[in-house]
Amino acid sequence: MRLAMSVLLLGLVTVGCSDAFGPDTIDGNWSHVSVPGSSLNMLLTGSGSSVSGTGTWFGEALGSGTTSVTGTVTGNKVHLVTTFDTGKIETFDGAFKSVDSLEGSAVDRTPGASPQLPFAMSYHRISDPV
Repeated sequence: MRLAMSVLLLGLVTVGCSDAFGPDTIDGNWSHVSVPGSSLNMLLTGSGSSVSGTGTWFGEALGSGTTSVTGTVTGNKVHLVTTFDTGKIETFDGAFKSVDSLEGSAVDRTPGASPQLPFAMSYHRISDPV
C-alpha cells in the first residue's frame, strides 16, 4: 500500500512540476485592455524559445497605431518587448496563468524620457490564429 501511494505521489509531483506551456502555447491573438477605449492587440508566434509578432494599439482620444513584438518563452515564463510606432517601448515579464491568460508586470520607456515604474499587466487570448 505504501509503495502504491509513493508511486502515485511521485506521479502527481512530476506532473505538477512539468512545463505545461511552451513557445507554441503563445501562438495566437492576445489583447490587453487598460481602460475602455484603450487596448493593445497582438498576433504572436513562437518558434523554439523565441516569440515574434505584430499588433495594433488604440488609445482613448489618442488615436491608434502599430507595434512590433519580440520576446522569449521559457517554461511558463514569458518576456515580451513591444515597440510602438510612437517610439515607446514596453517590456512585459510574466507567466502563463492558463493557456489563455498571461499575468505579470510591464515597464514603459520612451527614448529621451525617464522610465516609468513597473505596473501590473495581463493579456488574454482573444482567438486562435487562422
